[in-house]
Amino acid sequence: MIRNLATVLALSIAFLALGCRDKVTNVTVDRPPFTVDGVYSVTGDGRVTVYWRANQESDIDFYKVYRNSAPTGTFTLVGSTSGLSFVDTNVTNGDTYFYAVSAVDLAGQESVDLSFENVFDTPRPEGFGVTLTNTFITDATSGWDFAGRVRRSSLSALTDIFYGAQGGHFLVYASDTLVTEIQDAGFVALRDVDFAPPSGWSADGQVEAIAGHSYIVFTRGHYAKFEVQSRDGSTMVLDWAYQIDANNPELTRRAPR
Repeated sequence: MIRNLATVLALSIAFLALGCRDKVTNVTVDRPPFTVDGVYSVTGDGRVTVYWRANQESDIDFYKVYRNSAPTGTFTLVGSTSGLSFVDTNVTNGDTYFYAVSAVDLAGQESVDLSFENVFDTPRPEGFGVTLTNTFITDATSGWDFAGRVRRSSLSALTDIFYGAQGGHFLVYASDTLVTEIQDAGFVALRDVDFAPPSGWSADGQVEAIAGHSYIVFTRGHYAKFEVQSRDGSTMVLDWAYQIDANNPELTRRAPR
């Protein structure tokens, strides 16, 4: 009798154990999104555009963009979007900003870490369609003052560059080679001139004005650039950008290649 009871008890425990195993199911863990990568920024006039690569998870809902005034420390949320870029217009030309991005999934979970790229940007003013006159014909409006964003005479102490055409030569001059340097960047669109190089300046402060060429200027401690849109014996038309943050060579940040 005792042996039968022991057998029944053992069988009962075995059946219970089998029943417990039958009820065990695999639980899928919904992990937070991976860290966002491929982040870069593009410099604008009173604006910075931040770009990044799409996360590979299928349940991404949107992205958050953060900003700080330093590469480390506390980053503050400045906006969110379901796309892969964000335009920050709450910026001041000449100030440098650092950006980071995170991903948020449909469950509301955010990336544990912000993007790891050290993305910074210094927006700067720019302008388009400025017409300079030939200094040998109409000198009063032959020069350009990047800081003042105004045309001046070639003789003005505030003029950075000026245009002159004679004898079949079309030239842009640095107004004062003691404070201004200039170089030809070649057939490069203005938007693709991202950082000013440290060397390559014209030895005599003069460059040939060629339509479609972009040029880099270092004047009074600031970097600038311009592109010649057209030129003839009377005028030269240019687009320009000027970095008001002293000694900062950043003119446009572009996408990594």
